[in-house]
Amino acid sequence: MKSLLSITAVVCMVLLAVAPMASAQNVLVNPSFDDPPLSVGAPPSGWLPFGNAYAEALNPLAGFIPLSGPGLCSMFGSWTGGFNVSGIFQEFATSPGDKWELSSNARHWGGDPMIGIGAASCTPNCTNNWVVQKIAFFDAGNNEIGAVESTILDGTYPPDVWHYGGVILGVAPANTVKVQSLILYLQPVFDGGAAHIDDVLFERIFNVPTQESTWGQIKSLYN
Repeated sequence: MKSLLSITAVVCMVLLAVAPMASAQNVLVNPSFDDPPLSVGAPPSGWLPFGNAYAEALNPLAGFIPLSGPGLCSMFGSWTGGFNVSGIFQEFATSPGDKWELSSNARHWGGDPMIGIGAASCTPNCTNNWVVQKIAFFDAGNNEIGAVESTILDGTYPPDVWHYGGVILGVAPANTVKVQSLILYLQPVFDGGAAHIDDVLFERIFNVPTQESTWGQIKSLYN
């Protein structure tokens, strides 16, 4: 008969072996926008920007006050008079069933604030700007086949303070070959205001053992 001491030791080893796996580290390059160049008109290093999205260094007089480090990303509309989108993204290879989490922080400056409510509340005739964080999945033909997003900033958010956007979770559907992590500034017409983004986190979430399988391994020690 196995001694209580040896059983206890093996049980501890089993529990350690089947403990929940931690999420992978942040896969983003330059997630806090601190890598140079940090100058007016420079794109954020490591990101793919489009429209009006730029890296900015700490400059309180211009309203640039990072959440952490020396830099942030500033974005605003393209002023086309029709619906337009500015933003940044990074993309990674992935497979069907993979789980991804995205979170970010956003702020607007009282000297150039966003105005009014976002699209979720003012459609179909929205004119106010808003900002979203988005996870998008693509097939081999570069078609978007699934996505999840949430609003992280609009004119209802108090200015001059950082707002945590919370976590969104996306699961890659069938035929997925890549995933994008995006921050998007949406301008339906001519409303102004700029959004500041900092400390973005994008992680692949791994499966963990179930309680039932763990207990099954422990019970087998007594057989």
